[in-house]
Amino acid sequence: MSDCPMMRRLSALYALGALLAACGGAQTDATLPDESDDLDVGGPRISPHLEGTTPADTSLYGTRWAFVEAECTEGPLELTNFTRAAEVNPAVAAGGGTEPGFVIVYDHAFEPGEGDEGPGCRETVVQRATPGAETDQEWAIHEEARVTVGECTTRVELDRPGDVRMRGQFLEVYVQRSNWCGGLEVKMVYAPAPPGAGERDGEQVIRHYVAHFNRRDAQALTLLFSQNGSLVEPFNRTVTDQPTRHDGRAQIFEWYNQAFRRTPWLALRLVDVAPGAVPGAYTLRWHYMDPRLDAPFGGQNLFTVAGGEIFETEIAITESQVEVEDPTQEASESAPDVTSDEDIAAEHELGEEAAAVGSAEADAQRDTQ
Repeated sequence: MSDCPMMRRLSALYALGALLAACGGAQTDATLPDESDDLDVGGPRISPHLEGTTPADTSLYGTRWAFVEAECTEGPLELTNFTRAAEVNPAVAAGGGTEPGFVIVYDHAFEPGEGDEGPGCRETVVQRATPGAETDQEWAIHEEARVTVGECTTRVELDRPGDVRMRGQFLEVYVQRSNWCGGLEVKMVYAPAPPGAGERDGEQVIRHYVAHFNRRDAQALTLLFSQNGSLVEPFNRTVTDQPTRHDGRAQIFEWYNQAFRRTPWLALRLVDVAPGAVPGAYTLRWHYMDPRLDAPFGGQNLFTVAGGEIFETEIAITESQVEVEDPTQEASESAPDVTSDEDIAAEHELGEEAAAVGSAEADAQRDTQ
Protein backbone atom coordinates (compact mmCIF):
# COMPACT_ATOMS: atom_id res chain seq x y z
CA MET A 1 0.00 0.00 0.00
CA SER A 2 3.01 2.26 -0.13
CA ASP A 3 2.06 3.63 -3.57
CA CYS A 4 -0.75 5.79 -2.24
CA PRO A 5 -1.61 9.33 -3.46
CA MET A 6 -0.18 10.82 -0.29
CA MET A 7 3.25 9.38 -1.04
CA ARG A 8 3.11 10.59 -4.64
CA ARG A 9 2.34 14.10 -3.35
CA LEU A 10 5.24 13.88 -0.89
CA SER A 11 7.55 12.85 -3.74
CA ALA A 12 6.34 15.86 -5.69
CA LEU A 13 7.11 18.11 -2.69
CA TYR A 14 10.65 16.78 -2.54
CA ALA A 15 11.11 17.39 -6.26
CA LEU A 16 9.75 20.93 -5.95
CA GLY A 17 12.07 21.61 -3.01
CA ALA A 18 15.07 20.51 -5.04
CA LEU A 19 14.03 22.77 -7.91
CA LEU A 20 13.61 25.78 -5.60
CA ALA A 21 17.01 25.12 -4.04
CA ALA A 22 18.62 25.06 -7.47
CA CYS A 23 17.02 28.41 -8.21
CA GLY A 24 18.12 29.92 -4.91
CA GLY A 25 14.62 30.06 -3.42
CA ALA A 26 14.49 27.00 -1.15
CA GLN A 27 12.23 27.11 1.93
CA THR A 28 13.91 26.57 5.32
CA ASP A 29 10.76 25.39 7.14
CA ALA A 30 10.24 21.60 7.39
CA THR A 31 7.37 20.32 5.24
CA LEU A 32 7.05 16.92 6.94
CA PRO A 33 6.26 16.00 10.57
CA ASP A 34 9.13 14.98 12.82
CA GLU A 35 9.13 11.15 12.78
CA SER A 36 12.54 10.74 14.45
CA ASP A 37 11.22 9.17 17.67
CA ASP A 38 8.40 7.10 16.17
CA LEU A 39 10.11 3.82 16.98
CA ASP A 40 10.66 4.58 20.68
CA VAL A 41 8.11 2.35 22.39
CA GLY A 42 6.74 3.57 25.72
CA GLY A 43 7.06 7.32 25.29
CA PRO A 44 4.30 9.68 26.47
CA ARG A 45 1.39 10.11 24.05
CA ILE A 46 0.53 13.77 23.61
CA SER A 47 -0.36 13.63 19.91
CA PRO A 48 -3.22 16.05 19.09
CA HIS A 49 -5.14 13.39 17.16
CA LEU A 50 -5.49 11.32 20.36
CA GLU A 51 -7.39 14.07 22.18
CA GLY A 52 -10.84 12.87 23.19
CA THR A 53 -9.76 9.21 23.40
CA THR A 54 -9.09 6.86 26.29
CA PRO A 55 -6.82 3.79 26.38
CA ALA A 56 -8.61 0.51 25.59
CA ASP A 57 -9.13 -1.82 28.56
CA THR A 58 -10.19 -5.37 29.35
CA SER A 59 -13.85 -4.61 28.55
CA LEU A 60 -12.89 -5.30 24.92
CA TYR A 61 -12.12 -8.98 25.55
CA GLY A 62 -14.11 -11.25 23.24
CA THR A 63 -15.57 -8.41 21.16
CA ARG A 64 -15.92 -8.21 17.38
CA TRP A 65 -15.64 -5.10 15.29
CA ALA A 66 -16.51 -3.90 11.79
CA PHE A 67 -14.12 -1.70 9.82
CA VAL A 68 -15.32 1.90 9.34
CA GLU A 69 -12.47 3.93 7.88
CA ALA A 70 -8.71 4.37 7.74
CA GLU A 71 -6.37 7.29 7.33
CA CYS A 72 -2.74 8.23 7.61
CA THR A 73 -2.54 10.69 10.48
CA GLU A 74 -0.29 12.93 8.35
CA GLY A 75 -2.35 12.61 5.17
CA PRO A 76 -5.11 10.69 3.36
CA LEU A 77 -5.18 6.94 2.72
CA GLU A 78 -7.07 5.40 -0.18
CA LEU A 79 -8.29 1.81 0.20
CA THR A 80 -10.01 0.49 -2.92
CA ASN A 81 -12.16 -2.66 -2.95
CA PHE A 82 -11.15 -3.33 0.66
CA THR A 83 -13.07 -4.72 3.63
CA ARG A 84 -11.73 -5.43 7.09
CA ALA A 85 -13.03 -6.83 10.37
CA ALA A 86 -11.41 -7.34 13.76
CA GLU A 87 -11.74 -9.49 16.87
CA VAL A 88 -10.18 -8.49 20.20
CA ASN A 89 -9.14 -11.26 22.57
CA PRO A 90 -7.10 -11.43 25.77
CA ALA A 91 -3.39 -12.04 25.28
CA VAL A 92 -2.67 -15.53 26.59
CA ALA A 93 0.62 -16.32 28.30
CA ALA A 94 2.45 -19.61 27.78
CA GLY A 95 1.22 -20.80 31.17
CA GLY A 96 -2.42 -20.22 30.27
CA GLY A 97 -2.97 -16.95 32.15
CA THR A 98 -3.55 -13.59 30.53
CA GLU A 99 -0.90 -10.98 29.86
CA PRO A 100 -1.43 -7.21 29.63
CA GLY A 101 -2.98 -6.09 26.36
CA PHE A 102 -4.78 -7.86 23.55
CA VAL A 103 -4.44 -10.27 20.69
CA ILE A 104 -6.24 -8.62 17.76
CA VAL A 105 -7.28 -10.79 14.83
CA TYR A 106 -7.89 -8.90 11.58
CA ASP A 107 -9.63 -10.28 8.50
CA HIS A 108 -8.86 -8.40 5.28
CA ALA A 109 -10.44 -8.85 1.87
CA PHE A 110 -9.28 -7.19 -1.34
CA GLU A 111 -11.75 -7.72 -4.17
CA PRO A 112 -10.38 -7.36 -7.73
CA GLY A 113 -10.83 -3.91 -9.21
CA GLU A 114 -12.20 -3.19 -12.66
CA GLY A 115 -9.86 -4.67 -15.25
CA ASP A 116 -7.83 -6.61 -12.67
CA GLU A 117 -7.09 -10.27 -13.26
CA GLY A 118 -7.46 -12.93 -10.59
CA PRO A 119 -9.88 -13.41 -7.68
CA GLY A 120 -8.38 -10.81 -5.33
CA CYS A 121 -7.15 -12.01 -1.95
CA ARG A 122 -8.18 -12.63 1.63
CA GLU A 123 -5.93 -12.70 4.65
CA THR A 124 -5.93 -13.02 8.42
CA VAL A 125 -3.39 -11.06 10.47
CA VAL A 126 -2.85 -11.55 14.21
CA GLN A 127 -1.23 -8.74 16.21
CA ARG A 128 -0.32 -8.59 19.88
CA ALA A 129 -0.84 -5.12 21.36
CA THR A 130 0.88 -4.54 24.72
CA PRO A 131 0.30 -1.30 26.67
CA GLY A 132 3.07 0.81 28.16
CA ALA A 133 3.73 0.82 31.88
CA GLU A 134 1.88 4.12 32.34
CA THR A 135 -1.66 5.00 31.27
CA ASP A 136 -0.76 7.26 28.36
CA GLN A 137 2.42 5.62 27.14
CA GLU A 138 2.63 4.08 23.70
CA TRP A 139 1.71 0.47 23.12
CA ALA A 140 4.00 -2.09 21.49
CA ILE A 141 2.49 -3.66 18.35
CA HIS A 142 3.88 -7.04 17.30
CA GLU A 143 2.62 -9.13 14.37
CA GLU A 144 2.38 -12.80 15.36
CA ALA A 145 0.90 -14.45 12.26
CA ARG A 146 -0.24 -13.71 8.70
CA VAL A 147 -2.22 -16.21 6.60
CA THR A 148 -3.07 -15.38 3.00
CA VAL A 149 -5.37 -16.88 0.37
CA GLY A 150 -4.77 -15.44 -3.11
CA GLU A 151 -2.25 -12.85 -4.23
CA CYS A 152 -2.09 -10.21 -1.48
CA THR A 153 0.34 -7.31 -1.86
CA THR A 154 0.34 -6.44 1.85
CA ARG A 155 3.55 -6.97 3.80
CA VAL A 156 4.47 -8.06 7.31
CA GLU A 157 4.52 -5.12 9.73
CA LEU A 158 7.74 -5.02 11.74
CA ASP A 159 7.49 -4.35 15.47
CA ARG A 160 6.16 -0.83 15.94
CA PRO A 161 4.87 1.51 18.63
CA GLY A 162 1.19 2.36 18.42
CA ASP A 163 -1.99 2.90 20.39
CA VAL A 164 -5.26 1.08 21.00
CA ARG A 165 -7.83 3.70 21.99
CA MET A 166 -11.56 4.24 22.41
CA ARG A 167 -13.29 7.33 21.05
CA GLY A 168 -16.84 7.01 22.32
CA GLN A 169 -18.11 3.70 20.91
CA PHE A 170 -15.39 3.52 18.26
CA LEU A 171 -12.19 1.49 18.50
CA GLU A 172 -9.11 3.19 17.03
CA VAL A 173 -5.88 1.30 16.36
CA TYR A 174 -2.76 3.32 15.52
CA VAL A 175 0.53 1.91 14.21
CA GLN A 176 3.64 4.05 13.70
CA ARG A 177 5.76 3.77 10.54
CA SER A 178 3.14 1.52 8.96
CA ASN A 179 3.31 -0.14 5.55
CA TRP A 180 -0.22 1.11 4.95
CA CYS A 181 0.99 4.72 4.91
CA GLY A 182 4.39 4.39 3.27
CA GLY A 183 6.22 4.67 6.59
CA LEU A 184 3.93 7.18 8.35
CA GLU A 185 1.36 6.48 11.07
CA VAL A 186 -1.90 4.73 10.17
CA LYS A 187 -5.21 4.94 12.04
CA MET A 188 -7.82 2.22 11.61
CA VAL A 189 -11.32 2.89 12.99
CA TYR A 190 -13.87 0.20 13.93
CA ALA A 191 -17.46 0.15 15.16
CA PRO A 192 -19.04 -2.68 17.19
CA ALA A 193 -20.11 -5.44 14.83
CA PRO A 194 -23.93 -5.51 14.49
CA PRO A 195 -25.67 -8.52 16.07
CA GLY A 196 -25.40 -11.51 13.77
CA ALA A 197 -22.77 -9.83 11.59
CA GLY A 198 -19.73 -11.17 13.41
CA GLU A 199 -20.05 -14.81 12.31
CA ARG A 200 -16.98 -16.02 10.41
CA ASP A 201 -17.41 -17.79 7.09
CA GLY A 202 -15.76 -21.17 6.49
CA GLU A 203 -12.60 -19.83 4.89
CA GLN A 204 -12.13 -17.30 7.69
CA VAL A 205 -12.39 -20.07 10.27
CA ILE A 206 -9.71 -22.04 8.43
CA ARG A 207 -7.39 -19.04 8.12
CA HIS A 208 -7.80 -18.48 11.87
CA TYR A 209 -7.01 -22.15 12.42
CA VAL A 210 -3.69 -21.87 10.55
CA ALA A 211 -2.82 -18.56 12.22
CA HIS A 212 -3.41 -19.84 15.76
CA PHE A 213 -1.62 -23.12 14.97
CA ASN A 214 1.46 -21.15 13.95
CA ARG A 215 1.09 -19.01 17.07
CA ARG A 216 1.00 -22.27 19.06
CA ASP A 217 -2.12 -21.10 20.90
CA ALA A 218 -4.04 -24.21 21.96
CA GLN A 219 -6.75 -22.17 23.65
CA ALA A 220 -7.52 -20.03 20.60
CA LEU A 221 -7.54 -23.13 18.39
CA THR A 222 -9.94 -24.95 20.69
CA LEU A 223 -12.37 -22.03 20.76
CA LEU A 224 -12.75 -22.32 16.98
CA PHE A 225 -14.48 -25.67 17.57
CA SER A 226 -18.09 -26.13 18.64
CA GLN A 227 -18.62 -27.40 22.18
CA ASN A 228 -19.13 -30.94 20.85
CA GLY A 229 -16.66 -30.65 17.98
CA SER A 230 -14.24 -33.42 17.02
CA LEU A 231 -10.61 -33.72 15.96
CA VAL A 232 -9.37 -36.84 14.15
CA GLU A 233 -5.57 -37.18 13.96
CA PRO A 234 -3.29 -39.91 12.55
CA PHE A 235 -0.34 -39.53 14.91
CA ASN A 236 -1.80 -41.66 17.71
CA ARG A 237 -3.30 -44.95 16.48
CA THR A 238 -6.06 -47.01 18.03
CA VAL A 239 -5.65 -50.74 18.80
CA THR A 240 -7.08 -51.43 15.32
CA ASP A 241 -4.50 -49.03 13.80
CA GLN A 242 -7.04 -46.29 13.04
CA PRO A 243 -6.62 -42.51 13.55
CA THR A 244 -7.56 -41.34 17.04
CA ARG A 245 -10.69 -39.27 17.57
CA HIS A 246 -10.89 -36.52 20.21
CA ASP A 247 -14.44 -35.38 21.02
CA GLY A 248 -15.37 -32.17 22.80
CA ARG A 249 -13.35 -29.06 23.55
CA ALA A 250 -11.62 -30.53 26.61
CA GLN A 251 -10.08 -33.40 24.62
CA ILE A 252 -9.27 -31.16 21.67
CA PHE A 253 -7.49 -28.66 23.90
CA GLU A 254 -5.51 -31.42 25.59
CA TRP A 255 -4.29 -32.82 22.27
CA TYR A 256 -3.16 -29.44 20.88
CA ASN A 257 -1.64 -28.42 24.20
CA GLN A 258 0.39 -31.62 24.40
CA ALA A 259 1.40 -31.39 20.73
CA PHE A 260 2.78 -27.88 21.22
CA ARG A 261 4.57 -28.85 24.43
CA ARG A 262 6.20 -31.94 22.97
CA THR A 263 7.28 -30.38 19.65
CA PRO A 264 7.96 -26.66 20.14
CA TRP A 265 8.47 -25.93 16.43
CA LEU A 266 5.23 -26.86 14.70
CA ALA A 267 4.45 -24.63 11.70
CA LEU A 268 2.07 -24.78 8.73
CA ARG A 269 2.05 -22.89 5.44
CA LEU A 270 -1.37 -22.69 3.83
CA VAL A 271 -1.31 -23.93 0.22
CA ASP A 272 -5.01 -23.55 -0.63
CA VAL A 273 -8.53 -23.83 0.73
CA ALA A 274 -11.21 -25.48 -1.43
CA PRO A 275 -14.94 -25.84 -0.68
CA GLY A 276 -16.31 -29.38 -0.74
CA ALA A 277 -19.30 -30.88 -2.50
CA VAL A 278 -21.69 -30.13 0.38
CA PRO A 279 -22.24 -26.87 2.31
CA GLY A 280 -19.78 -26.41 5.15
CA ALA A 281 -17.21 -28.88 3.81
CA TYR A 282 -13.70 -27.57 3.10
CA THR A 283 -10.29 -29.02 2.35
CA LEU A 284 -7.21 -27.20 3.65
CA ARG A 285 -3.97 -28.26 1.98
CA TRP A 286 -0.79 -27.28 3.81
CA HIS A 287 2.97 -27.76 3.86
CA TYR A 288 4.82 -28.38 7.10
CA MET A 289 7.64 -25.93 6.48
CA ASP A 290 9.80 -25.77 9.58
CA PRO A 291 13.48 -25.21 8.64
CA ARG A 292 14.61 -27.79 11.19
CA LEU A 293 13.09 -30.60 9.13
CA ASP A 294 15.23 -32.56 6.65
CA ALA A 295 12.55 -31.88 4.02
CA PRO A 296 9.09 -30.24 4.01
CA PHE A 297 6.10 -32.59 3.86
CA GLY A 298 2.48 -32.04 2.90
CA GLY A 299 -0.87 -32.72 4.49
CA GLN A 300 -4.49 -31.71 4.61
CA ASN A 301 -7.36 -31.05 6.98
CA LEU A 302 -10.91 -31.99 6.02
CA PHE A 303 -13.23 -29.52 7.76
CA THR A 304 -16.93 -29.43 8.50
CA VAL A 305 -17.83 -25.85 9.42
CA ALA A 306 -21.27 -24.47 10.38
CA GLY A 307 -22.35 -21.32 12.16
CA GLY A 308 -18.78 -20.02 12.21
CA GLU A 309 -17.50 -23.04 14.20
CA ILE A 310 -15.62 -26.24 13.40
CA PHE A 311 -17.76 -29.34 13.94
CA GLU A 312 -15.05 -31.71 12.80
CA THR A 313 -11.60 -31.71 11.26
CA GLU A 314 -9.63 -34.75 10.14
CA ILE A 315 -5.85 -34.43 9.68
CA ALA A 316 -3.98 -36.54 7.11
CA ILE A 317 -0.41 -36.63 5.81
CA THR A 318 -0.60 -36.66 2.01
CA GLU A 319 3.03 -36.17 0.88
CA SER A 320 6.16 -37.40 2.63
CA GLN A 321 8.20 -34.72 0.86
CA VAL A 322 7.21 -31.64 -1.13
CA GLU A 323 9.23 -29.53 -3.52
CA VAL A 324 9.37 -25.78 -2.88
CA GLU A 325 11.30 -23.08 -4.73
CA ASP A 326 13.04 -21.73 -1.63
CA PRO A 327 12.48 -23.95 1.45
CA THR A 328 14.39 -21.62 3.78
CA GLN A 329 12.33 -18.57 2.78
CA GLU A 330 9.05 -20.50 2.82
CA ALA A 331 9.84 -21.86 6.26
CA SER A 332 10.77 -18.49 7.71
CA GLU A 333 7.30 -17.20 6.81
CA SER A 334 5.62 -19.90 8.92
CA ALA A 335 7.99 -20.97 11.66
CA PRO A 336 8.91 -19.25 14.94
CA ASP A 337 12.33 -17.63 15.11
CA VAL A 338 15.30 -19.92 15.78
CA THR A 339 17.48 -18.49 18.50
CA SER A 340 20.47 -20.83 18.59
CA ASP A 341 21.86 -24.22 17.58
CA GLU A 342 21.47 -25.31 21.22
CA ASP A 343 17.75 -24.53 21.09
CA ILE A 344 17.38 -26.57 17.91
CA ALA A 345 19.23 -29.55 19.41
CA ALA A 346 17.14 -29.36 22.57
CA GLU A 347 13.91 -29.23 20.58
CA HIS A 348 14.95 -32.20 18.44
CA GLU A 349 15.77 -34.15 21.60
CA LEU A 350 12.45 -33.21 23.16
CA GLY A 351 10.58 -34.27 20.03
CA GLU A 352 12.41 -37.62 19.93
CA GLU A 353 11.68 -38.23 23.61
CA ALA A 354 8.00 -37.41 23.09
CA ALA A 355 7.83 -39.79 20.11
CA ALA A 356 9.48 -42.58 22.14
CA VAL A 357 7.10 -42.05 25.06
CA GLY A 358 4.11 -42.04 22.73
CA SER A 359 5.28 -45.26 21.09
CA ALA A 360 5.84 -46.95 24.46
CA GLU A 361 2.40 -45.87 25.66
CA ALA A 362 0.80 -47.23 22.50
CA ASP A 363 2.61 -50.58 22.90
CA ALA A 364 1.51 -50.82 26.52
CA GLN A 365 -2.06 -50.05 25.55
CA ARG A 366 -2.05 -52.82 22.92
CA ASP A 367 -0.56 -55.31 25.42
CA THR A 368 -3.42 -54.73 27.83
CA GLN A 369 -6.11 -55.34 25.20
